[in-house]
Amino acid sequence: MKLLLPYTSERRFFIIQYLIGHGLLLLRSNKPDKQSKRIDILFNDVRAMEIRCWFDGITIEETDKSFLASHASRPLDLMEHGNRAYSLKGRGWTGFILGGIVSYNQDDEVATAPSALLKNAFGYEPTPYGGIKRDP
Repeated sequence: MKLLLPYTSERRFFIIQYLIGHGLLLLRSNKPDKQSKRIDILFNDVRAMEIRCWFDGITIEETDKSFLASHASRPLDLMEHGNRAYSLKGRGWTGFILGGIVSYNQDDEVATAPSALLKNAFGYEPTPYGGIKRDP
């Protein structure tokens, strides 16, 4: 499902996967206890980013181009029609992602299980440790 913005969580998130060919960036928060759900957030068509590998707490907001203008990596040079600028804020840091739509999923899966957000994107199911080929 599409992520409703702004999105805020106090949980720990980390980068679980980046697939360069399609620019898919998957952030994950594992279940901190048995009652909680695993949370996946998928950014599509990522062109540029400045984020940490893991972080405690996150706020994701869609922002305007002026937010990206001050970054030395010059992300605005990569912006194309349909791309969006997102600000990411955590405890003690601020970053950005320049990309397409953002999707969200909650489930009861274990930390290493493939994301439901990636299951239909390929002829295999990308996992953090390689791909599992699906039968046609």
